[in-house]
Order: sequence, then C-alpha cells, then structure tokens
Amino acid sequence: MKKLKRTYSRCAMLAAAVLLLLLIAGSFADLPISRFLYPGHESSFGQFFAAFGELPAFSLLAGCGVLLITQRGRFREELRVILLAGGICLTAASIFLAVHEATDNVPALPMAVALLVTVFVDALTAFALLVLTRGCQAKTLLRFLCTVIFVCVGIMLLINIIKIPWGRVRMRLIVSTGNESYFTNWWQAGTALKKRLVADGVSSDEFRSFPSGHTACAACAMLLILLPTLYRRLHDREPLFMAVGAGWTLLVAFSRLRMGAHFLSDVAVSSLLTIALGTVGVWLFYFNRPFFGTIWAFFSGEVPAGQTKKQQKKPDGEA
Repeated sequence: MKKLKRTYSRCAMLAAAVLLLLLIAGSFADLPISRFLYPGHESSFGQFFAAFGELPAFSLLAGCGVLLITQRGRFREELRVILLAGGICLTAASIFLAVHEATDNVPALPMAVALLVTVFVDALTAFALLVLTRGCQAKTLLRFLCTVIFVCVGIMLLINIIKIPWGRVRMRLIVSTGNESYFTNWWQAGTALKKRLVADGVSSDEFRSFPSGHTACAACAMLLILLPTLYRRLHDREPLFMAVGAGWTLLVAFSRLRMGAHFLSDVAVSSLLTIALGTVGVWLFYFNRPFFGTIWAFFSGEVPAGQTKKQQKKPDGEA
C-alpha cells in the first residue's frame, strides 16, 4: 500500500503541477490564446469530442453498474436486491446521459449513432472490468466501485454547481458579437452580464464556460490508474494508465478551445477539480482504514476489526 500511495501521489502531483502552470498562463492570456486557437467556426475534430469527449465518466459508471449487477453475490444477502436495482439504474442513467449529452452538443448527430457508440464503448468497458475483477477480492472490488462512483458522480455535480451561477461567457459568443468587453477572467462571476444578455434573447448556454464539464468528465479517464489494483499482472503500470487518461483529457481540452466553448483556464480548473476529487476518493476508500472499514462492514456484514478487539477484551460476564 505504501508503494501504491507513493505512485498515486507522484502522478497526481505531476498532473496538478502541469495544470497549475496552464492555469497561470490562462489567467494572464486566456483571450489571446483563444483568439489564436478558435477559428470562428466549428470543426469535425471539435464536434467529435463535443459528442463523445465525456464518455470516460459515463462508461466507467456504466461499467460499475454492470459490476454491481453481476458481482452482488459477493456482498451481504440483504443488500443484493438493492445492489441489483442500483446497478440497473446506474447503467441505464449513464447510457441515457451519454446519449443526451452527445445529441445536445451536436444536434446534427443522429440519436441512433450516439446510442450505438455509447453502448459499444460501455460494453467494452464492462467486459474489461468483468475480466479484470474475476480473481480480485471483494474488498478490492468495493474500493474500486466506491472510488469511481464517488469521483464520476461527484465531479458532474460539482461542475454544474459552479458553472450555472458563475455565468462566464463562452469565446464563441465574444467572436460572434465582436464584443470583447464580454470577456471576464475565470475568477470573476459574470451574473450581471448574463442576466442582461439572456433578457435580450441570448441562450443561457453561452454563459457556461467556467469550468469545462467536458474536460472534467474526460479527466475521469485518469481513474484507469486504479485498474492495477484489480489485476495483479498490471502492477507497476499505474503511470502508463495515468498517461493514457491524461492524453484523452488533453485532446478533449484542446478540442474545447478549438470550438470556442471554453478558455484555457476553464479546462485547467476542471481537470484540477477532477484530480482533487480523485485524490479525496482514493484516500477515503484505499488509505483511510477506519472509514473504509465502516463501509466494508456495511456491505459485508462483518464486524469492524476495532469493535472485534473491544469485544474480546470484555470480561466473560459482561454483556
């Protein structure tokens, strides 16, 4: 566990350091960078990632739903029906949200195509997780499930809690109107401007630049770093899985700048939030023994080790 903790810490710190540098750059040069990168129109590259860039979060949740359905027998009998229902709901909700986001972001995309791609990627993810978890212990499986669900659901909620009231104008609106006075720095909430322009008929979606939901969901791909905990033959490959996740995140982030949907600071902050939430999740479910011990006791029905020792120390006549 100590070696694993060091590996996770180093990967997270390296990614956070790079993102902080990008955030600093964006804090000084968001507008010039977007002027350079945004051509003033949409592209096939940008539309592809607009439709499917968020799939890592949705597919991981769908995969977890399948694991809850198929592996529920590893946990206490009283919870199996609940786990079955929860797994079905989680899988169905993930597919629905993925298809909705794809068709909402790219209206020209047929729903059948979005559904086909989503189900295909979800099926691959679920199959891979089923193979990797065949020989792992129930505790290890529960750690993985709790961490992934905590991070993926948590980041979706957190991004929208910040994004909706913040009201930062997207670059594409600035370009289409030719009014650079609409630009605000990432630390400045633009609610007054939003109210005025929405009243004039501008879509409220044009005020959801900060932070980037696409990039935050794409950054969930870095949770692949947890796969070696499920399958021993993948041990020492954590940096490779982190690099794969970071590569997908970088592609999605770049595509959002090319689409004029976000600024550099938007994608940097959203990635930092995902990494921060991932760090909290890994600490809670992998390295915080008392906390996870309580979770495990609930799902397994076992008495926590601390309580067992206390009971053993009691005199024979004590109830």
